[in-house]
Amino acid sequence: MSAIAVRQRLQTLLTLQDDMTAQLVTIEKASPECLDDVLEILSRVNLPRDGVKERFGGFLIARSGRGKILGCVGLERHGELGLLRSAAVLPEYQGQWIGNKLVLELLKQAASEDVTEVVLLTTTAKEYFQNKFGFKEATRSDYEKRLANSPEWNLPRCSSAVFMTLKLKTKATPIG
Repeated sequence: MSAIAVRQRLQTLLTLQDDMTAQLVTIEKASPECLDDVLEILSRVNLPRDGVKERFGGFLIARSGRGKILGCVGLERHGELGLLRSAAVLPEYQGQWIGNKLVLELLKQAASEDVTEVVLLTTTAKEYFQNKFGFKEATRSDYEKRLANSPEWNLPRCSSAVFMTLKLKTKATPIG
């Protein structure tokens, strides 16, 4: 077997091993050490990197059982409004429910932190967010002032994106 064939076989085995551990994915708050990996994932799936570093405190990552970062999602807070952004999974791990886990955890955390509404911009995933999570298409102009300070909101490439919204049920406020 040639050296090239051996390397290809080894890479295939490592990918299969990663595929098996992808089922053991954990979702966790992104740490500063993860920033370069997250930026690389966004580049690989052609999503904007603008504003990620500045808003990285609102990001979650998906990590495989072997420690590899497989995906990410971020939430930009604007008072009680959150802008879901940068939902991405490495192409070789898509279709394994990793994106669903990331978004569900982000929505759960947002609700627990008194975010009452989450919005997003998408050019490719309208049906995904609508069917999986209940987001509904909305009028972008109604949110211009509230999201004026968002790096993602103001990107030229996002100006033609579909705008969607989801109302959240937040934790109950105790009486008394």
